[in-house]
This record gives sequence, C-alpha cells and structure tokens, in this order.
Amino acid sequence: MTVVMSPSTDPAENLGLESRLFDGAQACAFLWRNTPCVILGRNQSAEAEVSEWGRRHIPVLRRSTGGGAVYQDTDNVNFSFFFNEPTPRDMRDALAPVVGFLRSLSLPVVFSGRNDLLLFGKKISGCAMRHRAGRTLLHGTLLFRRDEARMEKILTPSADKLRRHGVDSVRSRTGELSPYLPQFADAAQFAEALSLYLQKE
Repeated sequence: MTVVMSPSTDPAENLGLESRLFDGAQACAFLWRNTPCVILGRNQSAEAEVSEWGRRHIPVLRRSTGGGAVYQDTDNVNFSFFFNEPTPRDMRDALAPVVGFLRSLSLPVVFSGRNDLLLFGKKISGCAMRHRAGRTLLHGTLLFRRDEARMEKILTPSADKLRRHGVDSVRSRTGELSPYLPQFADAAQFAEALSLYLQKE
C-alpha cells in the first residue's frame, strides 16, 4: 500500500489534502496529525457541539462524512484510506489493516457498533466512510494520548448523548493507547510505525 504521511499539522491543510486525494484516482493511505482543533461531522452545529471558549480559541472545521465532533491535537493520529471500487466495502473489512497493526502490538482491539474500535471497553478510534463515483473514503482516528480536561473544556456533549449515557459515562467512554505502548515516546513515533506496517502488510 502506498502511504502518504502529511508533513503538516495544520488541520485545514490536512483536510484539504485528504479531499484532493479522494478526488484523485490512486488507492492509498494518508496519515496525518493536527494541532488543536475540533472536526465536526458533516451535519453538526458548532454552537451545539463546541463550547464558546473552544470556538474562540481553536479552529473548528467540518469533514465530509457524518459522525460526532472530535477534539484533535498532535497526540491523535488520523488515518484515511482511499479505495477504487464500485460499491462501499464493509467497514470491518476496510478497517482490517488498522486492527491488524494494533493487534500486532499485542493490543486486544475489538470492533464495536457501527464504526468504533474499543480497547478494554473504551473507545480509542471512531471511523466514518463515504462513497462517491467509484471511490471510497474511510477515515478515522487513533487516540494515542488524551488531554481529558481540555477535551471537556472544548466539547459539549449533545443532550441526546447525555440522555443515553449520562455525564459520567460520556466522560469515561474514551480511552488512550499510550499506557499500553511504552515503546513509543510520542504519537509521531506511533504514526511512523503504522506507516511502516501498512507499507509492509
């Protein structure tokens, strides 16, 4: 697999590059990290999902797929896969390279629901897929290390999510990879290892 590693951590630049890769014809993987920002799902409202402080202090951008709002910083690794195929592939099948990488690191990751990866019951990846004119985009996140206080300061859980899960559950549902991967000093090293795995496997 050809892997494109973004040289930038600018979220607008990376979303733009992802869009250009989707408009192209090459089947490839794209890995990228962003400086602090919030990425909204296609149909979300910034006012409903991001605190006033967050909207004033960090960029709030929108991706082309659905799903929830995600706070990102350089401790989060984004992956995008681009496929040439007549119909969308199954989400589990499309995520197989990522699951294979994490399991190669002895992490018992499992697929959950429609689009999440869980580690010991906590969400470490959320994914979304889009299909257009014979091209499929699958993209997702891998949370290497999280700043829980900053996430809570910036993101505002939807009323529906609070009704379904409760405040404590919403806070505790997200996990991180770094406590289980002491061999990686930071998310950059982790992303490089993922890149090498994708190229090899």
